[in-house]
Amino acid sequence: MERSLLIEMTRDKYVKRRKQRAFDHLDRGDLKNSVTSFVETMNARPDCELPNYLARLGGSLLAANDALAWRTLIEMLR
Repeated sequence: MERSLLIEMTRDKYVKRRKQRAFDHLDRGDLKNSVTSFVETMNARPDCELPNYLARLGGSLLAANDALAWRTLIEMLR
């Protein structure tokens, strides 16, 4: 996706869509794509970029197969 198109959408709307996409993956039992798509798409926008520790935490939750903790983390992000 072209970076200029990403910035035209408000940050709140962008985050809401990224969270919904991650939840959709989780609802299908796909933790791996939930984590990877969320981290990658959030980092595609400078004003939404996740701190490194959150990206690493996502990887740790994926390794632990802890979908509930991942869902909780996503819900808490603003």
